[in-house]
Amino acid sequence: MSSDSPVPISKTTLSATDIDESVRLEKIRLIYSNIPTNILSTLIGAALFAYTQSNFIEHSLLINWVLFLLAIALVRLGLFIAYQITPNPKKRIWEIAFVSTVLTTSIIWASAIFFLTSEDNIVSQVILAAIMMAVAAGSVSTLSYLKTASVGFLSIISIPLIFWSLSIQNEYSFYLGLVYLVFFLTLLLTSLRFNRYITESIELSYKSINHVTELDAANEQSEYANAAKSIFLSSMSHELRTPMNAIMGFAQIMQIDRGKTLTQEQLHNLKEIMSASEHLLALIDDILDLSHLESGQFSSVPTTININDVIDETIPLVFHLMKRKNINISVQDDIEFLTAYADPLLLRKVLFNLLCNAIKYNIEGGNITITAKKLDTNVDINIIDTGNGIADDDIGDLFKSFHRLDRKNNVNGVGIGLALSKEMLEVMNSKISVTSTIGQGSCFTITLPSTNEK
Repeated sequence: MSSDSPVPISKTTLSATDIDESVRLEKIRLIYSNIPTNILSTLIGAALFAYTQSNFIEHSLLINWVLFLLAIALVRLGLFIAYQITPNPKKRIWEIAFVSTVLTTSIIWASAIFFLTSEDNIVSQVILAAIMMAVAAGSVSTLSYLKTASVGFLSIISIPLIFWSLSIQNEYSFYLGLVYLVFFLTLLLTSLRFNRYITESIELSYKSINHVTELDAANEQSEYANAAKSIFLSSMSHELRTPMNAIMGFAQIMQIDRGKTLTQEQLHNLKEIMSASEHLLALIDDILDLSHLESGQFSSVPTTININDVIDETIPLVFHLMKRKNINISVQDDIEFLTAYADPLLLRKVLFNLLCNAIKYNIEGGNITITAKKLDTNVDINIIDTGNGIADDDIGDLFKSFHRLDRKNNVNGVGIGLALSKEMLEVMNSKISVTSTIGQGSCFTITLPSTNEK
């Protein structure tokens, strides 16, 4: 392959292990981004509790408790800052550090039940419980990204409160304990559900990236294969043309060499060599044109053309095929002054392909009629034959490369003429269509822009 051949771009996708690790890192990132919010809710709860309970609790105990909460909050804030300035925080130490500080915060809150309330002061108990419930509820949305942190925090903060309420001798404490139990169980289930939802959402996003990467890689591989095929066809077409021209040249020399007399059988064989060579050369030309079209190297130079002139230039090219099957071609008389906007070279190739097919698939001694007419902004050229027709099931595949009809009758060709014609017409901003009736023949219609719509 040449140096300017296309090279596929390698794209890697994430494995299941990579996705799991990416999900973990994303959850850690989300948790650390919510640390300031979590710290703020904790400090607001602590300040509110200290303000409401300052008249009922020994100040030294209350101050020490608040200082412990403030100290752990500063540690968590330091972790947040360190995480933000770390270029690539992938180590598990960040997860361990976060969980440790969260569990320490929950232990400090739980200690308030034993050190800052008394069995006799039901109001103090309810206030503390209400604040702890509010702090726990506010923490669910920020801690649930990490199951260990949310479950640990809710368990440590709730279990002592529930058992304390159920164990003390108070007519209201038992019912309050049941309320606390239901509330924290609901929070726990909500946290687990939220954690599962977040995990699945992050996994889905990475799997979507995987699918997009795989599709991009497949598309690039397909484009690479298609470009390589076009380069190969172009190269092989040029390489095949040289020996084919040599064969035809030597055959022609033998035909016109007057110094040697050839037998009738030898002349017949030379004629067959020339006929087969011309056929192969036409196939090589088609393949070369197809490779140029697919690689985007084919250019079109549309201009105002006379339809009748292009048809007159094309019919002689298929004269030898007409004689072989005794086919008659007739051209509508009133198209002499009909013009269109197209590339004359490409249109001649399209007409040649369509006339060759109309002859090859026609009956012995059949007819071909060429008509043309102007319809609004377009000009339609119709090539009508008297062949066996095309089945409706085959029409859909008719313009696909290397799709052939009537293989059982060994009709010459490889099935690229119609595909090539369709591509050439599209380059000229034109199109081709077909209608057919089994047993009566087919009509191929070329639709070109009229000179008024160029």
